[in-house]
Amino acid sequence: MTDIALVADIGGTNARFAIAEYANSSISIRDMQVFHTADYETLVDAARAYIKTTKARPVRSCFAAAGPKIAGKIDFTNSPWTLSADDIGATLGLSQTRIVNDFFAVAAGVAYLPDAAMTNIKSGAALRDAPQLVLGPGTGFGQALIVPGGNTRKVIATEGGHVAFAPQTDDEAEVRKFIARSHPRVSVERLLSGDGLVNVYRAICAMSGAAGALDRPDEISAAAANWTDANAVRALDLFFRILGRVAGDAVLATGARGGVVLAGGITPKLQDMLRKSNFISSFTDKGRMTEYISAVPVDLILADDAALYGAAARLFVDELPARERRRTLLP
Repeated sequence: MTDIALVADIGGTNARFAIAEYANSSISIRDMQVFHTADYETLVDAARAYIKTTKARPVRSCFAAAGPKIAGKIDFTNSPWTLSADDIGATLGLSQTRIVNDFFAVAAGVAYLPDAAMTNIKSGAALRDAPQLVLGPGTGFGQALIVPGGNTRKVIATEGGHVAFAPQTDDEAEVRKFIARSHPRVSVERLLSGDGLVNVYRAICAMSGAAGALDRPDEISAAAANWTDANAVRALDLFFRILGRVAGDAVLATGARGGVVLAGGITPKLQDMLRKSNFISSFTDKGRMTEYISAVPVDLILADDAALYGAAARLFVDELPARERRRTLLP
């Protein structure tokens, strides 16, 4: 028997809605649509707009959202929207509604993604019994941990993107000082996010005495890829250097020698630049702990529907299965 549900991945910029189906222990996603959050006053308005476009009539739903879940409610970190399971269910006439942190959903979805939805960035020998770390930059910077336990696993949502940024070089210290003018507490997310890339670019322009001509992360990325703006190139180099260090430090903090999975809306679009960057050297440069971290593999999620798979899993599956690591990553 096929079970269906409404699933959503609500970020600070975009809201993705889809219909999830569960049959024969497999999850499939169909009818996905993307809505701009700025176009709708509330989340319910956006959900109603989606439901009108599909013939499916689900009675259950799970919404993944960018923010910490507290007392059954999520106040979005980078959006004026709020999300309450009770309000959504009552307004849309749903018999069951669950809400989860967006990176909880991404991590839960890893077990159900097809292999083509992921690519290897750094090879290694994953430890089967060690946690896996899922993190990455988008509108914000998300992080979650997958903790194995026999034949199942537990996903733990974190707010690792809000740890303090610790500069290691002179240029990083200057960037931090620049950002601190507007944000006295400079977290990792102030650099590793869409707005963070803009912050880094503006800081580098100020350091070089240039007038920054670019205002959006996609403009900066395109200018760096095409080598039309030297400061954009420097900004992306610094962005990936810091991303590698932050990911490596998170492995040390969590013991995630089961592997790192990069997610979020930025890195998949910049895969070629990521591979050419100093991400890996920064990831493994850990002084006395370099050997500890050198064997940790890093994968990149290419698909933009990973959180939808995870939201569906939260509804359909009581215990999340342990994803069998691909052969190239086995010890």
